[in-house]
Order: sequence, then structure tokens, then C-alpha cells
Amino acid sequence: MGFSELFILLFTLHSLLAMASRQPTAPKSYLFSEYIGAEDNNVKFSDVPINPNVEFHYILAFAIDYTNSSSPSPTNGEFKIFWDTHNLSPSQVSSIKTQHTNVKVALSLGGDTVRGKTCNFTVSSVDSWVSNAVSSLTKIIQEYNLDGIDIDYEHFVSDQVTFVECIGKLITALKNNGVITFASIAPFDDDDEVKKK
Repeated sequence: MGFSELFILLFTLHSLLAMASRQPTAPKSYLFSEYIGAEDNNVKFSDVPINPNVEFHYILAFAIDYTNSSSPSPTNGEFKIFWDTHNLSPSQVSSIKTQHTNVKVALSLGGDTVRGKTCNFTVSSVDSWVSNAVSSLTKIIQEYNLDGIDIDYEHFVSDQVTFVECIGKLITALKNNGVITFASIAPFDDDDEVKKK
């Protein structure tokens, strides 16, 4: 390689590095998430102060794939709303999102109990659970103009592999269909519950 070719190569590399160093960096972002509506009635979005300098996620608790009867039973992915729909309605979701552009609202799947009975992740088959979940959740998410989902199962009848496959396929389908823009998974302090299945 001759001197002029080496000079051109070094000049090009220097120019590229200079341009890269001048590119704006993404601002540091902060996220705050708050579950709302799980056990207490009469809690409103306005009861929780919103910091305008952070991305703020309200998480409606819970959408559960169980019947809402006095003796609840699993529905294989057909989700129903179990939060306070009087104070956390579609119009209230729209209102809080309009008032605060940094607010997103999601729903949480699972939870601990339904009417005092342990809420287990129960699947008849992966394909049927995913199909039912995509259909029922899409209806709820679109009715409430929600942005995402949160996974918060705490008890399992199905094994780990089935859980991961179902949730992975669900999130992929909802994102690919443009139904949600984000998904989160709640921390769970008893990983033996999943491991023992």
C-alpha cells in the first residue's frame, strides 16, 4: 500500500471517528412502574403522583385466565378483568394518558389468588392457550387503549418449559400484531415454585 492510499485510509477513518463522536447520545431514561387496582377499590390514577421526568407505567392488576365464579377455575388462556373497573375504566385510562404524555398503562397477567383461591398457571395445550390468550387480551387491550402487558404468575401447574413457550409466543404475537409496545416480567421471590414443576 502506497503512501497516498494509506493517507486516504487514515483520513477516512479519522473522519468517521470524528462524526461518530459528534452523534448525540440517547438521554438517560428512568422508569417507574406501579401496580394499581389489585385489592383496594376506590384507588384512582390521580391518587398516585406522577413525576414528569420519568417514564411512568401504571400496571392494572390483574387480568386472569380464571372464571369469576364463587368457585373459580382455569379457562386455558381466556382472560377476564379482575381490577376495579369502576375507578380504572377505559375513559380514565385515556384521560391519564392525555394529561401526562410520559404515562403508559399495561395490564398484569396472573397474580396470586382469585377469590382467595390460588391462581395457578394451567395450560391444556400450548397452541390453544396462546390462541385464547391472544384473542381475549387483544379485546381487553384495545378496549382500554393499553400499551403493554406485565407477567406476574406466582403459582404453576404447568412445567417451566410450557410456561416459557406460552408466554414467549403470547408476547411475540401481541407485538407482531401491533397490540402492545412493551412487555415486562415481575420479579418473583420464590423461584422454587417454578423449578419444582
